Amino acid sequence: MKLRAEPYTLELHHDNKVTEKELRHNLNLDWCDAVLFNVVAVENQQLKEYDAILWNEKEKAILFIEYKNTFSSFQDLKKWDAQQKKDYARNIARAFGFLKYNFVITVNGIEPSIEKEKGKADVISIKKLNEYIIDPQSFESTLVELDYIDKLLGKYDLQENQVEFKKEKVLKDLKDLRDMIEQVNK
Repeated sequence: MKLRAEPYTLELHHDNKVTEKELRHNLNLDWCDAVLFNVVAVENQQLKEYDAILWNEKEKAILFIEYKNTFSSFQDLKKWDAQQKKDYARNIARAFGFLKYNFVITVNGIEPSIEKEKGKADVISIKKLNEYIIDPQSFESTLVELDYIDKLLGKYDLQENQVEFKKEKVLKDLKDLRDMIEQVNK
């Protein structure tokens, strides 16, 4: 099976990995409308693998999960790779029309009380995955340009701390926004 939204293609790997049994056993599916396991995301020649992708149509939200079946495999995951997978997940979510996304790493072998972050991705214990409740606040927007506009509106609309409108500053902010939009649409 292949799902396409230019420039991305999601392909299913049909190998049911024994090492991922814990992931499937502990996954909370109450929130989602659909789930895909062992997904390879392809853009041109670039590939990223996700162990599970869950989505909720009503909330226009999608969750990408990276599973590490041992603590040592988690330690081997570089922060840069985790950040790249998270950024790639945002781009996939946006291409498929989701407004919000999240990317988490779940690990077998870390204590449930230990909550970490790697490459700006939340890290949770496999033992907490079953009770992992999809918190709307944990999702991020796929529309970074709108987030930036909200930031600018907040900056220029402060009542108590009036920002001085300088032509150069406003032009710089608008050029930054233009660059963001151009980058996304390349």
